Parts: sequence; structure tokens; C-alpha cells
Amino acid sequence: MNTEYIRVGNESSLEVKGATYKEELSASYNLVVQVRSMSIGYAVLDPILNTYVAYGFMPLKGEDIHYAQQEEYILRNGVFSREYRKVIVVVDTPKKTLVPKSYFDAQKMTDVLKFVGFGITADEIVLSDEIELASAVVVYALPKFLYFFLKSQFRQLEVRHALTTEVGAMLLKHTSGDRESKLRVNVGNRWMDVILVKNNKLHLANRFKSPSANDFVYNIVNLISQTGLNEKDVKIEVGGAILSEEDQKMVLLRRFVSNIEMDAMPQYYTYDFPRPMEEYRYSTLFRIPTCE
Repeated sequence: MNTEYIRVGNESSLEVKGATYKEELSASYNLVVQVRSMSIGYAVLDPILNTYVAYGFMPLKGEDIHYAQQEEYILRNGVFSREYRKVIVVVDTPKKTLVPKSYFDAQKMTDVLKFVGFGITADEIVLSDEIELASAVVVYALPKFLYFFLKSQFRQLEVRHALTTEVGAMLLKHTSGDRESKLRVNVGNRWMDVILVKNNKLHLANRFKSPSANDFVYNIVNLISQTGLNEKDVKIEVGGAILSEEDQKMVLLRRFVSNIEMDAMPQYYTYDFPRPMEEYRYSTLFRIPTCE
């Protein structure tokens, strides 16, 4: 197993390669790129072996996103300078909202984001994804330089928001006739995303601030109460920045609700390296197979 760690500038940049990863075979690989506010993660999939063969992370902190030098910084990682069979970009930026399809107007996407409290600058581009199973559209913004860099860098490119993949996964998993309510909670360091599916339909998708375990539990209990659900009838799936069942958030949550399970990594694909670091365990990068 060839495992490699590299550093770029004053920030740490991680790169992990499996034993079967071959740079010269990149044209036969699929590349998944995850864009967050000020960082980029990636995973390389060998579709023939059905195996992830490499993954990595590089922060954009310390670089001015308004200048072309940022592109040079990204290209220092050779993964982004190669040709791939297919490239999927997953955008996980906070400037997003969900709009019922019947109310969606492509000419007013920027106005929608402004209406819900997001300031959109000239350095950002506003895009949208349709979630067919939910009859809804995700409207979101990301740095303009990054969008056009990726569009010009890769020919076979698909761009999706993380909310699109997460909601899609929930609806695919829970539209098989099961009438129970399902609540997915994706936990970040100071926030949490929640997706509620009830009667096989999307009822809620939102982000809450969650700086403490008390906030985490309050948000869930309050959501159940406000939506008129009985906690015994709600299945709660927790993933993200929670490392184990012994995590303080999980221990506290079990005092108020009982039907809880930790999210597991998708089993459809295999991984040609040790399981990803904890911050990647439930990353959207590795949840994409559940949305296809």
C-alpha cells in the first residue's frame, strides 16, 4: 500500500493513493471533486474495479480567490491537471436554498438567494440543480473563478450541490412504501443539516447553527415537535462529524429519542486504501453512489 502525505505552503494538504492507483490510467478513471467554502476535496474512482483508488484534500485558505494565482495553486496537485473519463463536482457551500419546482424561475435565482439572506457578489456565480423525486430545485452560489476553472479544465463535467445528492439519497432509500418518517442529520463542526422525509415525500431540508451538544439535541427535538411528529415514529440517521456512538451529542440525544442509528459508508464501492480519515467518513464524496 502506497500512502503519501504532502504539505503545501503553510497549510496541510493530504493525498492518499491506493496500491492500484496509476497516474497513466487517469483517462479511464472517474474523478469526484468536492468544493466547500474554502477547500477542495477529491476522490478517484476506478469504474472497472469498482474501487476508490485515491483521495485527498487541499485548503484554499491564505490564497486570494479573486486572482488567477488560485488556479495555479490548485494545479500544483497533479490530480487536477490530468484527463479523466468523467468528472463530478459536488458543491457544499452555505449559500443555498431549496425552491419548489412550481415556483422556480431561472431568471430570478440571485433574487431568491438574496431573499433568504445571502449576499451575492460579482465574484460568485449562481447555479441550480433539479431534484426530480422531490419536485424541487436547489439554488446555490460558488466562487466564479472556481466554476470556470473546472469547466475549462475538464471536458466531461457534471456539477451538483451536496444538498441535491443528500436529498436524492434520502428519497431513493425511503420511497419503497415504508410510511414511517425518516430524519437525516448531517453534522458539521458548528452547524447541522437536516432532511425530513415523511410519507415518502420531502417535508423539510434546512441548516441550523449547532455550536454545542445542547444545540444539536434542541434542534432535533424542536423539529420533531414543530412538525407534529411522535418521536417513536421517527427514524433518525446521524452522520458527519460524529465519530462514534459514545460522542457527547449521541449520548445526550438518546435521552430524548430512541430510534437512532449512525450512518454507514456506502458498501457499493470498495476502497483501495485504509478507510478515510474521520472527517471524510461520511463525506458527500463517498455518498454519491447512493444517488446514482
